[in-house]
Amino acid sequence: MISPWSVLAGAVAAGGLALLISELRPAPPDLRQALDRLHRAPADRPEDPDERPRWYDRVGERSVTLRGVRVPHRELALIGRTPARFMVHKLLFAVIGLMLPAYLAAMAALTGIALPFAMPLVAGPLLAALLWFVPDAIVSGEAKEARTEYLHGIAAYLELVALERAADCGPAEALRRAASVGRGTVFLRIRDALDRAATDRLPPWAGLDALAAELGLTPLQDVADIMRLSGTDGAAVYDTLRARAKGLRGELLAEDLARANADSERMVAPGSALTLLMTVLIVFPALHQMLA
Repeated sequence: MISPWSVLAGAVAAGGLALLISELRPAPPDLRQALDRLHRAPADRPEDPDERPRWYDRVGERSVTLRGVRVPHRELALIGRTPARFMVHKLLFAVIGLMLPAYLAAMAALTGIALPFAMPLVAGPLLAALLWFVPDAIVSGEAKEARTEYLHGIAAYLELVALERAADCGPAEALRRAASVGRGTVFLRIRDALDRAATDRLPPWAGLDALAAELGLTPLQDVADIMRLSGTDGAAVYDTLRARAKGLRGELLAEDLARANADSERMVAPGSALTLLMTVLIVFPALHQMLA
């Protein structure tokens, strides 16, 4: 007969795993926050309870200022995640690592298996310290993929801006019309930067400068510099834009080829192991017969 304590422990573990997966899944963009960035509310307006950050986000905001904690701001900006939510994930992983050995020891005690009392005290802090760095690895991997996506989008944006300039559009109009074509995340961020620059009565390339500095993307900074020359000096930038787009696509293609070569090299070891195993399986019966 299954113990009810085992059923309760399994339900608690499944609930915790489901909560962890739901927290790690990227949330959809918040329309309220996007509109607030464009139309900032006065400071003396009473705070709406619905607009207040959730309790775990407030805990994350207090944890951002902890001494010795490194927050990857550019990586978080690339994937659209706040530093407070990043710190919440780190704290959650650390708490799970700290409590998991004690939980396993309690379940073992209920089933009649005696474990050393000092094991949770030693394994808990070690596992918590190990899981503390898991969100950093997750953010780094997601940011690497997001950066590649951004670079592909910027290459397309360069081509569109060049076409708008060839159609005799002004520099500011070319940037806005080219950004209104796409529907991806890159074009949404560019449109947001251009709208913020227009709201602050700044030239559009100033908005691209701020976005490039926030995300750490040099090609986007190049777009701002090229269009600044076109807007202030009246330079013909069609050929420059096309050349920069071609160079960026070449860099992305070189990275794809290097990644494909690395994946091919990693496949050599499993293939060699499989060949060796098949050889052993074929040769062993004959060799055993000869020796017997």
